[in-house]
Amino acid sequence: MPAVTPAAASKKIALPDLGGAFSMPVVSPELVPPPYRYKDTRAVNMVFRTDPRLLEQAVPAPLQPNPNGLMIFYIGLFQFADWDLPYHEAGLVVPVLHEGRAGNYAVLLYLDQPNPIVGGREIYGWPKKDAGEILYHEGDRVAGSVTRYGQRIIEASFEPQQQLDPIPDHPKDPNITLKYMPSAEKGAPPDVLKLISTLNDPDTYTKMRIGKGTLRFNGAPDDAFLARVPIHEVVYAEEVAHDFTMGYGKVLVDYLAQG
Repeated sequence: MPAVTPAAASKKIALPDLGGAFSMPVVSPELVPPPYRYKDTRAVNMVFRTDPRLLEQAVPAPLQPNPNGLMIFYIGLFQFADWDLPYHEAGLVVPVLHEGRAGNYAVLLYLDQPNPIVGGREIYGWPKKDAGEILYHEGDRVAGSVTRYGQRIIEASFEPQQQLDPIPDHPKDPNITLKYMPSAEKGAPPDVLKLISTLNDPDTYTKMRIGKGTLRFNGAPDDAFLARVPIHEVVYAEEVAHDFTMGYGKVLVDYLAQG
């Protein structure tokens, strides 16, 4: 790529023709615009108690982490309804408040397919990383695990005790992510730094079982944060199946615009 001279940089340059592309690469986009429909997604959700000081470090202002040290772990099978693209996902989420309204701030996610990793990061800022293997086995007992670079970093199990029928209403709290894109120039501020809110709507639950969950995080050299998360107690565990749609998001905070 030729260097840009100061004279050329000072001239007004026409915007590139994106040809209607929604994502990179513009000549052959990886992604189509939202909404994204999911069908028969199955997952185990666990609420566990951890160190409140860790949550304060992981959650950016103006979000307020819950004072009880509660964190959410989930693992499951996600299925795009419009494409034949099943994939597994596991993640850590913190219940937070933003201007008095409840939400869930995504801290760290693992996936086993590149397309949803790229889409989630590029559009919404979901903090997704690749995992070599994510296992999710259902039945009388659900077991899940995440393996990265040959090392099993997460182990989880769920023993159902009761199936709920009718299924109680779930609060439709928004998901909140930190969309961060660094600059290619040394010492420059990031190109993008925003808090993004998205809402799964509609979100229809077709199955729910509650029970007992066990969870373990194993240390990994390239996952320093995960190794620092203590699990004091799993206080709630459920297995769910649901259909949902994720549309466009909303910018809650533009840090760069605020200086």
